[in-house]
Amino acid sequence: MAGIQNAGDFELIKAELITSSGMVIDLSDSIINITFFEDTGMTAVTGNLLVQDAAGLSSIGPIIGQEYLKLKIKTPTLTDEDQIIDYTENVLIVNSLDGRKEVSDKVQVYALHFTTSELVINQRTKVSRSLKGSYSDIVKIMLGEVNCKKKVYVEPTSGNKRIVAPNVRPFDIIKMATKEAVSKFFSNSSYLFFETLKGYHFRSIASLYGQPSKQEYTSYIKGTGTNKGGSEDVQRELGNILDFEIVDSGDTLVNYTTGVYASNLIVHDIFSKSYKKYQYGIFNNFRKEKHITSHHKPDDFPIFSHLAVDDKGRTVEDFPARTFVTSASIGSGFDAQHTTENNTSPYTPPNAQDWLQSRTSQLIQLEQGLVSNILTHGNTIVSAGDIVKLDIPYNASFKTTKNEKNDRFFKGMFFVKRLRHDFDFTNKKHQTLMTLVKDSIEDSLDGPEDNFEPKPKKSATFYEEIEDFYPNL
Repeated sequence: MAGIQNAGDFELIKAELITSSGMVIDLSDSIINITFFEDTGMTAVTGNLLVQDAAGLSSIGPIIGQEYLKLKIKTPTLTDEDQIIDYTENVLIVNSLDGRKEVSDKVQVYALHFTTSELVINQRTKVSRSLKGSYSDIVKIMLGEVNCKKKVYVEPTSGNKRIVAPNVRPFDIIKMATKEAVSKFFSNSSYLFFETLKGYHFRSIASLYGQPSKQEYTSYIKGTGTNKGGSEDVQRELGNILDFEIVDSGDTLVNYTTGVYASNLIVHDIFSKSYKKYQYGIFNNFRKEKHITSHHKPDDFPIFSHLAVDDKGRTVEDFPARTFVTSASIGSGFDAQHTTENNTSPYTPPNAQDWLQSRTSQLIQLEQGLVSNILTHGNTIVSAGDIVKLDIPYNASFKTTKNEKNDRFFKGMFFVKRLRHDFDFTNKKHQTLMTLVKDSIEDSLDGPEDNFEPKPKKSATFYEEIEDFYPNL
């Protein structure tokens, strides 16, 4: 294929299956569909491959769910290795075969489910030893345990740690490090660990939010995206939203009970037999954190109203409905629980006050913030963890005085939380379904200062006499 002619074009360069018997099977002419899943909440890329088999390969191979899969797919005209799906060296592992059924005489269809090799090695590996260094150093050690040979983006973390791995899997240790890690570059940060088609990522949400936009997405009437000669404007069509849905705009009950708005933390120092209390408030801490809009606009604001909710002037952050309790052996600023062979204490304690409350609030906002799903023409440039620009047109019968052209909340920069690539070989089309989320907006949610919950002045009326409950007595 000389170049991309239409949005959604793709080119399959290689599709080979290496069976447990050593047989190499070319699947290029047998594939019906390939699907890849990327998710910033998952530790590995997964997917499935739908195969039409007229040669009885599942029996001859045999195909039993222990195969190696070599795949290479690209968007035509893209030559950068980061823009090509290439699993010819770091092969995929087929972990199961299911859904096998006969669709016509001597022709059967089945699905091969695959994942990356690191996840498979992780499931069969246990670590039982002491680990020292920063959390980012420990993550690199654990990726070595799963024989990772890919590109790895590891944002350096602060502090010198010592942990004892009690016969657990490497990714379990990385998950623990992810919860407690604090960036060396920006102290108030929360980490994610995930894999995309481009490699592994152990990095802060702040660093992900700070990336430039990979693609702009909006929607327009079909047929208007053409050049003067009548041919399709491929670049514009790649940014066309084929379908979308608004998934979530937050849940007040969830935000109260989980600590998004506010929370208390009690840290018990078992070394000095003392404790300290810390309070988190979404508005008081907002400027100390890094949110998505702050990297791309001069001003950013919470997606929650900061106005009073009662006649006492209290806002949503004045009700810390969740309390965290944790313990640590802090000593004089060091981790008194771990020492070296020379009886020195160079290790830093967990310091939950630096990450626990802020991380809880930010991660729930990734699930309960401004969330939308969009379906677009696919390309191999955008991955989970990237930033894209979204402009969903304002949809109303009447225009406001500001004459907005785009939805107030679902515009601007969004974080790609998860992504699904679908390569349809029947129609020769590549489509991408993305879940996008943001945790801040460009304009403050203002309103009248006395817009709190209307309540009657009188007190509640209680009924507690016997005739109120047993009127026939």
